[in-house]
Amino acid sequence: MKKMFCLVLAIVMLSSFAFATSNEQKLKDTKNSISKAQNEIKQNETEQKNVRSQINSLEKSINTTEDEIDKTKAEIKTVERKIETTKEDIRVTQERYDKNYELRKERMVAYYKAGTVSLEEQVSKIDSEPDRMYMEKAIEKVITYDTELIDALERDRIALEQKKAELDTENTRLANLKKDLEVKLASLNTTKEKRTQYLGILENNHDELEKSVDDMKKEADRLTKEIAAAASKNTKYTGGKMVWPLPGAYTITSPFGNRLHPILKVYKLHTGVDIAGSNCNGKPVVAAAAGTVIVAKYSSSYGNYVVIDHGGGITTLYAHSSKLEVKAGDKVKAGQEIMKVGTTGYSTGPHLHFEVRENGTYVDPIGKGYIKA
Repeated sequence: MKKMFCLVLAIVMLSSFAFATSNEQKLKDTKNSISKAQNEIKQNETEQKNVRSQINSLEKSINTTEDEIDKTKAEIKTVERKIETTKEDIRVTQERYDKNYELRKERMVAYYKAGTVSLEEQVSKIDSEPDRMYMEKAIEKVITYDTELIDALERDRIALEQKKAELDTENTRLANLKKDLEVKLASLNTTKEKRTQYLGILENNHDELEKSVDDMKKEADRLTKEIAAAASKNTKYTGGKMVWPLPGAYTITSPFGNRLHPILKVYKLHTGVDIAGSNCNGKPVVAAAAGTVIVAKYSSSYGNYVVIDHGGGITTLYAHSSKLEVKAGDKVKAGQEIMKVGTTGYSTGPHLHFEVRENGTYVDPIGKGYIKA
């Protein structure tokens, strides 16, 4: 009986030990799973921050490259004009040289036909003093003319050599500039493709996408105070109805107000109207009314954007530009180009984000009658 008791006790103790060991392992495994999940969350957050950072970095790179491309294109035009001017100079100089060369040949032939008697000998044979003096002056003029003709030929010969050397140099420079432009354009396309890829990653992550949308709203709210402070208040708005800010493109892709976000499927306040059209990328955006530019810069949310003060606390904002054409302090007229349509900042495609603000607070541009759709 005692042996049986000891056996049962041993079995119970072994079972308890095995149970405890099993629970300890489960707890350890659970903690490891939690730790792994936390690390994955942190890694994912870091990756998403990196995505947003990469997009901002690519935006700046695109802006810089586009500026460099514009400068290169302008330089190409300057060189091409210089080449045309040099070609014309060569043509005119060559014509003058050929004409003088033929004239010099004719005079040499005339001298040859006149014989071997020198002009001095011919003068010495003239008995009359007045005739001899007249002949000496005539000969002096002939010699001066011939000397000037020879000098002119030499000057033009040197000038032609220099102009042709200049032309070769400018042609080489033009070829190098065009190669440089091709490289920059290829770099720009690659950078834009990378940006599109990163935007795709961002769109697929709803939390990060929502953060981007919220960041844009925060940027809009932050601008409220900045614009209200910068806008003139002691003047009246006399612009009346504003002109359409994106000529040739009239589709409202996203209206003002609370909207169901197409990707997030939640309602978010849209602070302006989005305007787009077929092939609108790069098209000119114009000032909706006359005024003074008070902001012209880049932000991670709005991209390249401009704010114009129209007086009486009325301001307009234009965002996501590929290139700004004005700077802070510029006076603009209604209908004057201020930027190019783009997709900088938080934007999934080329369009114009347009806002109207009253004392810094955004209002519905269409509902308030500032523009007509």
